[in-house]
Amino acid sequence: MISMKRILTLAIAGLLTACTSQISINDVLPQQELDKTIYLRGDFTLWDAEPQYQFSPVGPALYQAQVKFSSPGKVYEFKIADADFSEGYNCGYSDSQPAGQSLTLGQPAIADCNTIYNYFSFTPAIKGTYIVSIDYSDYDSPQVTITKK
Repeated sequence: MISMKRILTLAIAGLLTACTSQISINDVLPQQELDKTIYLRGDFTLWDAEPQYQFSPVGPALYQAQVKFSSPGKVYEFKIADADFSEGYNCGYSDSQPAGQSLTLGQPAIADCNTIYNYFSFTPAIKGTYIVSIDYSDYDSPQVTITKK
């Protein structure tokens, strides 16, 4: 025979489970959709906004673009910006970063999207395709990461 206390415990647990199953990860993470198209712009594009370097959304507040670096040991310079280098869409390294402009593979760096001159730099150890990501989960301090594809 099941006790009344046990029945109440099971009923409450069932109700709580039903309520919490309605929450998704999108309810917890911020949703930041950009109202402008942004590009990876650098010395490899002559700083132009080229369609093949357009960022695409890949998750909540996360955008990525691919780039092929064919000269190991070369310092590549770039920014993440819209077609006009508009204020708020002109992202380079943040002066608050102790490492400065140089990105390290797999390590996020805070971007300043109101900078005019602060470009990122990256020196690949091997040639290949790399993914540049910008994460707007904290819109005031977006993070840029570069990884090897």
